[in-house]
Amino acid sequence: MLKPYVHLMRRPGASAFFAAGILGRMPISMIGLGIVILIAQESGSYGLAGAVSGVAVIAGALTGPIQGRLVDRFGQRVLLMIGSVVCTIALAALLVAVRADAATWVLYVLSFVAGGTRPQVGSFVRARWTHLLGRGRALQTAFALEAVGDEVVFIVGPVLVTLLATQVSPYAALSAAGVLGLAGGIWLALLRASDPPGRGKSDGTEQAPLPWVSIMLLSLIGLGLGATLGGTEVITVAFTTERGQAGMSGVVLAVWAFGSLLAGLWYGSVHWRAPVERRLLIGTIALAITLAPLPWVNSVWQLGVVLFGCGMTIAPTMVAVTACVEEWVPPQRLTEAITWTVTGILLGVAPGNAAAGHAVDVWGASTAYWVPFAIGIACALVAAVSITFARPKTRFAHN
Repeated sequence: MLKPYVHLMRRPGASAFFAAGILGRMPISMIGLGIVILIAQESGSYGLAGAVSGVAVIAGALTGPIQGRLVDRFGQRVLLMIGSVVCTIALAALLVAVRADAATWVLYVLSFVAGGTRPQVGSFVRARWTHLLGRGRALQTAFALEAVGDEVVFIVGPVLVTLLATQVSPYAALSAAGVLGLAGGIWLALLRASDPPGRGKSDGTEQAPLPWVSIMLLSLIGLGLGATLGGTEVITVAFTTERGQAGMSGVVLAVWAFGSLLAGLWYGSVHWRAPVERRLLIGTIALAITLAPLPWVNSVWQLGVVLFGCGMTIAPTMVAVTACVEEWVPPQRLTEAITWTVTGILLGVAPGNAAAGHAVDVWGASTAYWVPFAIGIACALVAAVSITFARPKTRFAHN
């Protein structure tokens, strides 16, 4: 199963930009949690902590497509350099502001700047794979590897933040997020050989049209995936707490992520004959099916088993979304299109958290699992609409 990935890592420069991409993505899973822990401890308000953290997420979602378009036009190097430095400075300023008990609006502004300038490293690295490999089986394997990388980031990041916050200081936890993001961003920027060349303004390729209906539907699927992930996480914490095993929530969620990691490795090692659109539909249907048993589980170990199976549908579905983008959009605007789907996922997490939290308050944790199941059904319906009515007639080969 690992053989295709070994071949990928032997490609010139691949191992370096993959490693830099993992390092540069660490802030995705660290900044939000780090802000919550820091502000909650210093101010005693989880409401303020969640709001400031949410501003960073929203800012990243809003600026993601803009970053993608700039990168497609001018290349990644300059944006990586500037974005990584400004994001780290904003985080450092946020630390100082919290320490100095600054006005609330100052915290919001600094959080917005930090989230909005954080480079969209995941999209940038996927664009590098496309530039290196072109279309074909190897690119699908690379996308699967990136999905696995995302899972690694979301397993390691929260653990590192929690460990630093409890054993050292909440300030150290958020500082680590900034340092890792800066190191990864600068490292990736220095790897110029793998950087897809910017198209510039003079060749007219900025006018290449995007299939906006198709991209928006794929982004809507991403929104549903983000809401499913965020909602399931909140309900799982509530479920384990209700049963007096709150400490097991991290273990269960890690099992969930591990299932996705294994499925991502397997998915990328298979030579698929089915069109990517069919794989997207199957992935969303499988996600909904595996979410269905959650309202019926009665113990934490049963929950772990069901979530492991559910996790095995996540990475393949995300890979299929990215693969659809790769085939449906012109190469001149690939990074921009990928960032739209990433934006969908980011924007989906917050409402997923909110809807799940409200359902827990009203009905309890077990019944609240119907919320992510309903979202999973909606994702499958949108996928069916996408491949039936909005699939572009033109396919693109990326070189």
